[in-house]
Amino acid sequence: MSIEELSLKLFLENNRITQKNWEKSAIEFSDLKAIAIDHNSKVASLDDAASYLAKILQKCPQVHSVRWRVKNPEHLIEKIVRKRAIGSEKYLSINTENYTEIITDLVGVRVLHLFKYEWVNIQKHILKHWKTEEPPIAYIRSGDEGEIIDSYKTNSCEVKNHPAGYRSIHYVISTQPTLNKVFSEIQVRTIFEEGWSEIDHRIRYPNFSDNELISYFLTIFNRMAGSADEMGSFVRNLTSEITIQELKIEEINREQELHLSKIEDINREQELHLSKIEELVSELSNEKNKNKNNDSKVNKLNLEIKKLRANSQTRPSSEYNSLLSGVFNSQLPNISSDNYASKLASMNARIFGGNSASELATVNARIFGGSSVSELASMNARIFGGSSVSELASMNARIFGGNSTSERASMNARIFGGNSAPGLASVNTSLLSGKITSQKTEKEIPKVESEEEVNKSETSTKEKLKIEK
Repeated sequence: MSIEELSLKLFLENNRITQKNWEKSAIEFSDLKAIAIDHNSKVASLDDAASYLAKILQKCPQVHSVRWRVKNPEHLIEKIVRKRAIGSEKYLSINTENYTEIITDLVGVRVLHLFKYEWVNIQKHILKHWKTEEPPIAYIRSGDEGEIIDSYKTNSCEVKNHPAGYRSIHYVISTQPTLNKVFSEIQVRTIFEEGWSEIDHRIRYPNFSDNELISYFLTIFNRMAGSADEMGSFVRNLTSEITIQELKIEEINREQELHLSKIEDINREQELHLSKIEELVSELSNEKNKNKNNDSKVNKLNLEIKKLRANSQTRPSSEYNSLLSGVFNSQLPNISSDNYASKLASMNARIFGGNSASELATVNARIFGGSSVSELASMNARIFGGSSVSELASMNARIFGGNSTSERASMNARIFGGNSAPGLASVNTSLLSGKITSQKTEKEIPKVESEEEVNKSETSTKEKLKIEK
């Protein structure tokens, strides 16, 4: 049946309006019917406006779903009768010209969300896109308390107890899809509240709105819906806390892995340093062994040097004495009192190249600093106690048995084979080349029995020369 065909009787029966309340409303049915017909002509455009609102609201991340509806024309005039019957002043002057401004829910949009605390973000989204015509109203059930009530008040909501126990937040905004401004009501509630309200409306209306038993059990159901909201929020908070703890654990694990990685790096670096230290220890050990070998070699070299020094101090004296003894023994036997001058001249020529005076002076200068007489006298005093002649004679007797000439001739023959000049030259060469110990002549040089005997022989020879002179 169309709205034009609707009768007063049918209207009152369909909407369970008593005759008493109809009389209290004090309005003509024709006026109500005119409002209903005008509204019915605008339903299509209002539906487009509601769809537009729903699309904007759906973009909010906390919104689960959006439902909308345009008010049914018969339900519109039923609301006018009910509001006038209870004495609502703004409905007393309602007509076809102003009903769109008086009735704020011609377009109704319901925004559903899962958890109670999400309403705050949804309100921010609404206020970002529209200006409200009146402060938001938060409807609660009698007995509700706690943080949710405090949050309503903190966010500028007017808190009211709903007689039927509805929990919902209502926002009134204005739109103008046509020439006339139209108000729309946005209701924000949880899914549990929406489920309870739908069941409540379906059961109560139109036959059990005043049934106390039905009202009692619907009230219990309302509390169960509220508890379900609380449990949903609790589980959500629990999962959030678990997530936070897991993130903290992950962060701790990452830090632990980072520390372990740093420890591994430190261990690798330490192992590298230990390897280098071991290499250095090995090198130091090798160097120590080398130093030991070098010390051993140095000790050996020092020992050899000491031996060479000892040999250099002992060998020249004995060898030179032996050589000088050979020289005198080979030359002096041929010298007599008659021809010693010519023999000495010959020796001078062979030994000094004919310039014995200058050579002897040179030798004297090198050995005694130019004072051979005083030095020889001093040596004579030190060696023989000042009696060189008697001492030399005694030495001659001990060495040669008193026959120094024949003995020296024999020594000359043994050493130089009777030729003292080439023998002396050979000895000279050996001395200059540093190979006296290994030098060999045509005949093997016999070893002098002792240095003391050679010295005695030399001394005897020198004494003999002095006697002859």
